[in-house]
Amino acid sequence: MDGKLTYSYDTTGRPVALLPARCKLGRHTLGHSQFRAVVRDGEARISCLACASDTADHSWRLAATAPAPDRAELSEELYAELVLRRAQRALAPASELADARD
Repeated sequence: MDGKLTYSYDTTGRPVALLPARCKLGRHTLGHSQFRAVVRDGEARISCLACASDTADHSWRLAATAPAPDRAELSEELYAELVLRRAQRALAPASELADARD
């Protein structure tokens, strides 16, 4: 899992899923690209369809603690830390990654 799915509530008290606004690889903003979001079995998968042809892992996997809401919005701020950590891991030399696991 990459993290937890975050929720907010609209003015009527109904839940709204807050999805990452940027693809997992950091290449595309999902508001300008096609994406698919599916919530089931306690997991939300958000896939950037522009990255789907790559062999890299292109789907966010977020733990969902509630049933799938009827609405969703994109949020740049909420998942910025996950995007930053993923980019730092991708740029780190292999020796640093091995040290971090020990």
